[in-house]
Amino acid sequence: GPGPGERFRDENEAYEYGLDRESDVRNLRHVSRHSGRIATKPWSLTWLSTLDLDPTSINHYRKILRAQIWPH
Repeated sequence: GPGPGERFRDENEAYEYGLDRESDVRNLRHVSRHSGRIATKPWSLTWLSTLDLDPTSINHYRKILRAQIWPH
């Protein structure tokens, strides 16, 4: 979509933009423009996927996240 203060080119662009935002909310990818934050679980899952470590280490980190971080 356009930046703040800019208009959509046409109705279809606005409609598609709205569908994308609804999908983000449904799939827990939405981050409020006002918060500047991202939810811990989606961020940590992305972080885990970038690590180049032994699978045992990844599983250990996931276990800690599941037990200590994600519930809060």
